[in-house]
Amino acid sequence: MNRMIRGAAGLAGPLALVAGLLAATAPPAAASAPVNQSYALNAVGHFSAQTVGQATYSGGSPVILPNVDTAGVLRTGIVTDAAGAVSASSGIPALAVVLPGYGSLRAAAVSSSCLFNRKTGVVAGASSITGGQVTRPGGRTITLPAHPAPNTRVAVGDLAEIILNRQYTGPRGTLTAEALWVRMRLPHRQKLVLATSVCVRADLAATPPVSGATIRLTLGGLSLLVLGGIAYLLARRRRKMAAPA
Repeated sequence: MNRMIRGAAGLAGPLALVAGLLAATAPPAAASAPVNQSYALNAVGHFSAQTVGQATYSGGSPVILPNVDTAGVLRTGIVTDAAGAVSASSGIPALAVVLPGYGSLRAAAVSSSCLFNRKTGVVAGASSITGGQVTRPGGRTITLPAHPAPNTRVAVGDLAEIILNRQYTGPRGTLTAEALWVRMRLPHRQKLVLATSVCVRADLAATPPVSGATIRLTLGGLSLLVLGGIAYLLARRRRKMAAPA
């Protein structure tokens, strides 16, 4: 019995962290129609995380992340995501991304936004990059444009492919604007989507949001990678508790 109590106590902290992480990063329940939303990060590869810091008009907005520090690949300052009846925006300051081969991508700030024009019925998106630079050992520094045209591509040799101000439309009348889309080459095979805003081609003011509360979260590399470790820890402790004394 004492062993079981100690095992449960040892899991209390990590499980609380996982509960908070799931609540922070999980997308809202499926709805009959899309809503305006934004999020700071979507990642697949070396580490994975979906819609981190998501703000939605139908849920909580704005969402503030004091920092994101993930797996030695990505670091940011205070992130703010917001979504309203006709707009959405995502802003990431002090961005630093480690690229393969000791390269790096840095920016004082990156942001995206989208807006539905009530008069014209058109939804438009935009992105900005302040002080953006890509560096690589032995190669020239690439300066990123502050206001890139939609879907501007930047090739960084054999290190990464980058798309600035990536924009595309969805099948249900949505426009998505992503400030930075980064796909790394070997050995990482990591994809990062940074500062995403999504707007519906409609005025959602007739449908008031569920909550306008501000959500404040803190995410670190351990938070994003802790789920696999917790699953292993739970299985290991179950085996120990099941073993004869």
